[in-house]
Amino acid sequence: MHSLKNVFFVLCIGFVLSACTSLDIDSNRPTDVQHIDRNDPAWQQHLQKIQTIHAYAAQGQLGYISAKERFSTRFDWQYRHPKAYTLLLSSTISSATLKFEMTNQGMTISDNKGNRRSEADAKMLLRDIVGMDIPLEQLAVWLKGQPDPTSDYQVGTNHLLAGFSYRLDGTLWTADYLNYHSGQAIALPRDILLKNAAQTLKIRVDNWQY
Repeated sequence: MHSLKNVFFVLCIGFVLSACTSLDIDSNRPTDVQHIDRNDPAWQQHLQKIQTIHAYAAQGQLGYISAKERFSTRFDWQYRHPKAYTLLLSSTISSATLKFEMTNQGMTISDNKGNRRSEADAKMLLRDIVGMDIPLEQLAVWLKGQPDPTSDYQVGTNHLLAGFSYRLDGTLWTADYLNYHSGQAIALPRDILLKNAAQTLKIRVDNWQY
């Protein structure tokens, strides 16, 4: 366990040195976004399309900010279903990596030096090793711009998801979708700002496969 924590600490240093300034996404939520009705036909058609994307992969950059930590990393997200996904974090200045793998038995966190730890409780493992409460299960749908139907969400004038607020385990999360990749069959997010009272996640997706 301590070895994994040490690897994460080394990775954080590498992330800060290599990428913290390159992820040029504002940490403040935009205030000048105009919204349209959720029943907009173009939005409803787009929503139906992204709901058909069940398995996909995304690569890009992830920036994390809290009162205790601030770093940025490359990520590779491979999603098949809620009990089968992986998230690989890597630095651009070292070979150190951390891999988060979800299976039917729970989550395993491992590094490229052979250290690993598994727990049935994924949230507890993330909190213990990484010290974050990143909602990986919800990230699967948030990343592709699909809101929970019970959330308070807004549609932008581009007929795509503009943002939402969603309460999870007593914590209010907000998301703002700042830019989309438009040159593909389905417009999928490029820049996303996820926030709660204690944490900020800045996500830039460079590549999508689905």
